[in-house]
Amino acid sequence: MGTFQRFWRNYCARHLRSYLAGFAFLAATTLLTVGIPVFVEQAVNAMEAHAPSDAVAWAIAVVVAGLGIMVVRTLSRILFFNPGREVEYDLKNDLFAHLTTMPRRYFDKVRPGEIVSRGTNDASSVRALVGFGSLQVFNVVLSLVFTIGQMLISDALLTLLCILPLFVGAWILISAIRRMFVLVRRQQEQIATLSDRILETYNGATVLNAFNAMPGATERFTQANDALLESALGVVSIQSWLLPIVTVVGSVSMVIVLYAGGTMVVEHGLTKGELAAFTIYIRNVAGALFGLGWMLNAVQRGWISLGRMYEVLDAPTGRPPCDAPLPARAAPGYALSVRDLTFRHPVLREGADGAGESGRPALEGVSFDVAAGEVVGVFGLTGSGKSTLLDLVARVYDAPAGTIQVAGAPLETIDIRAWWGALAYVPQDAFLFSQTLRENIALAAAAGERDDDRVAAAAADAALSDDLAALPDGLDTVVGERGITLSGGQRQRSALARAFYRRFDVLLLDDVLSAVDHATERRLIDAIYRRAAGATALVVSHRISVLRRAHRILVLDRGRLVATGTHEELLARGVEPYCRVHKLQQARDRDEAEERAAQPAPSEVARG
Repeated sequence: MGTFQRFWRNYCARHLRSYLAGFAFLAATTLLTVGIPVFVEQAVNAMEAHAPSDAVAWAIAVVVAGLGIMVVRTLSRILFFNPGREVEYDLKNDLFAHLTTMPRRYFDKVRPGEIVSRGTNDASSVRALVGFGSLQVFNVVLSLVFTIGQMLISDALLTLLCILPLFVGAWILISAIRRMFVLVRRQQEQIATLSDRILETYNGATVLNAFNAMPGATERFTQANDALLESALGVVSIQSWLLPIVTVVGSVSMVIVLYAGGTMVVEHGLTKGELAAFTIYIRNVAGALFGLGWMLNAVQRGWISLGRMYEVLDAPTGRPPCDAPLPARAAPGYALSVRDLTFRHPVLREGADGAGESGRPALEGVSFDVAAGEVVGVFGLTGSGKSTLLDLVARVYDAPAGTIQVAGAPLETIDIRAWWGALAYVPQDAFLFSQTLRENIALAAAAGERDDDRVAAAAADAALSDDLAALPDGLDTVVGERGITLSGGQRQRSALARAFYRRFDVLLLDDVLSAVDHATERRLIDAIYRRAAGATALVVSHRISVLRRAHRILVLDRGRLVATGTHEELLARGVEPYCRVHKLQQARDRDEAEERAAQPAPSEVARG
């Protein structure tokens, strides 16, 4: 009841007038439906009394009632169904808005297909609950009450005789619905699993084909599809049996009416008109019972879906209250302070909670300070915690309370939207939307506020000018899902241009030059340090050439901060693994330079 009250208060109460008007038209529909047998009864009695004019008048009344039913039934459906559409619209908006506030930790635990299923299939089922389900609840109740009431008024004994089989049918119906409840819940869970299989296969199609792993992916999809098919067939089989049962029960009741009612007519205990009316009443009651089955199906499916949607809407962010404004800046950029930072990544596990934390911390006991306007490089081998550090500063994940401060204020207390507004963050995995390159670069710009000159300047600083000339529509080229039409280096530089487009106080770059050549790298390094002037920057890279111009470099090893200093200081102290990687990269650069020098010039190739 608590869930229903919340749902009614938050989504349905605003449509109360529509429901009341719909109920009025539905009551009018039921009264006209019950009135038609009465009109038929009077018409038959008039014919028996040899009063053709009266019979014609009652026949016209039947036609008028039928036309009236068409009008008021249509209006009742509109008034019940339209709120269902609006409730679905509001639910989807609230679901999406809530998901945008959830931290990365939540998405690490919940499968994408599960979220997609709840935002599509479950939302549609809730719409059916609010619209079709609520309509059928009132329709079935009104039809049974008014029809059986009118039958009792006409002849109580005959009513009891023909109603008994209908009660048996209702008992069978309720038993079947209980079984369907279990199958429907299982079916909705399997739809989520199937959606997840489709998404992961679509996103990983290139990898699956490259490793000839598509048969295995197809088998997993088939297994999920078979499980869904089994549940769906179970639901359909129950529904398939219900229609014949209700039909048979209605036919049995009709036989009872004709036999018992016919005997009463012969014995003059019942008029022929009343017998004709009873045959229509039985049809109406049987139809209401059949509608009861559909009603219970829609209600139970919608109720399960509503619970599944509230599981997402009620999921806590896990964040402490963060409504403090950004602290005032005494200088360009923000000063950062990290103290004894230890963090473990969440991992998926089989079991009741479905999640836990990894054993070894990704970061352990890390402490350092960054002055406002300082550019700090972050170096470390794979798995050293570089990306995790940037994720924590960007609040992709939330660090333990008090471990990160911004200009003296705990990061977890600052309004997260305001903090994100001050950041330009380029993660290692550059994500592009299936829009034009121009729209991807100006992603944060509100509609109608995009500055195309700034877009062009950001693209030029990100070394995209030569690539734009090769693209069919330049900046207006649609890059496809996740930027699939671009190379890895082009995606990285497009994401870097997106950061350059923003006006930021803090710049976070996570190995954004890993997929570019050395000539492009030199141009990008100049652009990065020029753009970072007047802001605080953390630049993660495994390339020493990117870090050597930083004010300081942090060296991470297996989650611990092992050294800090300038490029020259780290080399002088022989800090590992920094010095080892520096030597390897110097040797590689020399080899590449010698290879380029050994290659003939283009003019010599032409003469040859």
